[in-house]
Amino acid sequence: MPTIRLDDDVFNGLKSLAEPFTDTPNSVIRRLLQERGAIPKDGNSAPPAEPTPTLTSERKTIGKPRVAGLVSQATYEKYLLHVLATQFKGRGDKQEVTRAVIKLLESRGLVGNADRVHVSSGETRAENTIAWGRNALKERGLISQASPRGTWELTERGMKEGRESAL
Repeated sequence: MPTIRLDDDVFNGLKSLAEPFTDTPNSVIRRLLQERGAIPKDGNSAPPAEPTPTLTSERKTIGKPRVAGLVSQATYEKYLLHVLATQFKGRGDKQEVTRAVIKLLESRGLVGNADRVHVSSGETRAENTIAWGRNALKERGLISQASPRGTWELTERGMKEGRESAL
């Protein structure tokens, strides 16, 4: 079964459409797709083989520490922009930038044990989410698509947002 990442506002929108203690993200998306005719309503599409997390699970909000939870990708993106713009003058090595982002988040008490767990790639969840955040920033035109492999470089717009971000 594929894994997808949702922005916090999309996740919150799904929660607003969910029936508590009944719906999962999958069931809400399924219902919306059925209403639009994108998948059949007759139940021919197979339900998930394993239970998925309910929509009532906690989510991390920007800037507010939570001991047991994960830092959101949106938070990592904001800190990544800021660190690249202010500490690296818009361009830096992936590993050095990643370490600097994590160090800044740790200094503010935002990184918990769940962020330090290693994932299948061998990276910590924090490192992995920062890499995904970098991809999202690149898609939004804030990080250059033309940078050499392993180098993260802000666009002019990314520099502006990174300098102006209030952390």
